[in-house]
Amino acid sequence: MGGVVLIIVLTIAGGVIAYVGDRIGMKVGRKRLSIFGLRPKYTSMVITIITGVIIAGCTLLVLSLASENVRIALFEIRELQDSLATANNDLEAKRAEVDVLSARVREVADEYDALESKFEAANRELDRVSHERSRALQELAKVESKLRDSESRLRETETRYKQAGADLARASGELERARDEIASLESEKMSLERNVSSLSAAQASLEKSLEQMKLDMTAQAATSALIMAEAEKSSWYGEVVFRAKEVILGEVVDCSRPRTEVNNQVTEILLKVNAIASKRGARSSRDDDPFVLLFDEGNYLAAIRDLHEAEGKMIFRVLSYKNSWYGDPLVVEVEVFPDAKIYSAGDVIASRTINGAAGGAEVQKQLLALMEDVNAACIGKGMTSDEEGRIGTIMTISDFTSAIVEIVKSNANVKVEAVARRDIWRSHKSPPVELVMQGI
Repeated sequence: MGGVVLIIVLTIAGGVIAYVGDRIGMKVGRKRLSIFGLRPKYTSMVITIITGVIIAGCTLLVLSLASENVRIALFEIRELQDSLATANNDLEAKRAEVDVLSARVREVADEYDALESKFEAANRELDRVSHERSRALQELAKVESKLRDSESRLRETETRYKQAGADLARASGELERARDEIASLESEKMSLERNVSSLSAAQASLEKSLEQMKLDMTAQAATSALIMAEAEKSSWYGEVVFRAKEVILGEVVDCSRPRTEVNNQVTEILLKVNAIASKRGARSSRDDDPFVLLFDEGNYLAAIRDLHEAEGKMIFRVLSYKNSWYGDPLVVEVEVFPDAKIYSAGDVIASRTINGAAGGAEVQKQLLALMEDVNAACIGKGMTSDEEGRIGTIMTISDFTSAIVEIVKSNANVKVEAVARRDIWRSHKSPPVELVMQGI
């Protein structure tokens, strides 16, 4: 509305000025006045020109006073052109960023599809492992049954051996009392000695078979225990789905990359934690909200600031702030650690004294507890972990089984130390650990 009024005013003012100029020109022409020594005709033309200039100048002056845009167009056109060029460059940069983000979204979608495939494969592997566990338990029962049978036969053989010895003693006594039967008794003695030799050989063979069956049973028990431990990783008991200060996920963040990439990786980590929490049973207070995490804004912003100020690799971990119950939102806190060496080669991470005479089951239990001690020690020093709170594979099943067999064979107290084979850093996926046994 103001622009229309301004145009009307300018039109009226221009008309008035033109009219006044025309009247002045006419009067000058009639009176044949002259300025600057010009003829009256040219003097009238000059007055008309001056009138047009005044109209144009007044128009520009009024427009400049009334509109900031006009002032900018008249006096700051160069700055406007430079700003427009800068804005165009920024637009192209934003378009490039949008293209990068779109590509990243596609990559994340592909990664999600791959993870779904891995999840399905893991479920199939879990079913297979469960089946193998059941079969291993059946085989273990068979081995135990065979062991009991072997022990029964061994006791029977020992009884027969003792009986044979008694018979031999009786025969010797009768030899003294009845010399006329010495030939027959000598023959019987030789027969009995052959029986004793045969029984001794049978006893040795049975003892060897018994020892082998004990070792096989120990190995089967160790394998079964590891299979059960892997199968139970996906199970939760009770209503508490996360314990207080439980490490949910930890990953390495390269802070030398641009802030946008660092922020994107942090966002991906939080989305992974959200998926883990949802899978375990955490729920948002709103039914339509898929984000089930709650966290302190100050703690989160401080962690992001530390990441932006860092230059190398950093460890970003998400922990449960308190016990979280099934169906409730998960309250989390974040931790940031610089990547650093936490153990040097040869350092003892954890140790336990295990009694080999306690049997394979107890030795296995104590070794599993030692592995848990190693896991807890490394996580306590800021090492990364997966969604199960594990630092990776510490020992293979083969090494674990061999350790059980060695400790059981020792039949004594053995100090077992988990030692770093080489330097261990927080960013390592799996710590290079070996078992050192003292007392064997």
